[in-house]
Amino acid sequence: MSTCLVVVAGCGGDDLDEAEGEAFRADANAVCADYGPRIAAVPPPLEDPEEWAAVAGDKGDLLEAAVNELSALEPPEPLREDYDDWLALKNDSLSATRDLQVAGAAHDEELVAGALRALGEAEREADALATELGLDECASAES
Repeated sequence: MSTCLVVVAGCGGDDLDEAEGEAFRADANAVCADYGPRIAAVPPPLEDPEEWAAVAGDKGDLLEAAVNELSALEPPEPLREDYDDWLALKNDSLSATRDLQVAGAAHDEELVAGALRALGEAEREADALATELGLDECASAES
């Protein structure tokens, strides 16, 4: 009976169809290739924490648009759980970016620092998972 289970499990629908996986990866990587450079092109603030409000607003708007496009993609079933986890991390990044925007507007250096830490942590985790998923355009060059 266990041999039957192994055979059935091996023939199940969870096997990744390579063509489907590559098409999905190409679509996701295209979104990241479009938005990644645009987000990176937003210059960092020079000195004043208040400048984070504008910078985070600009980056947040672009990140939100990218996350919305990425959320509309349908990953193959074998990639779905990891992709959903990755999208959750990107949403964490978006939330931290919006927190950074609020902290900058409030001139609160401590909150700015906390939001930057949360953003960095979410992005490190997201980059590692993007690499595992084969979403190379979605992982920053540092990861």
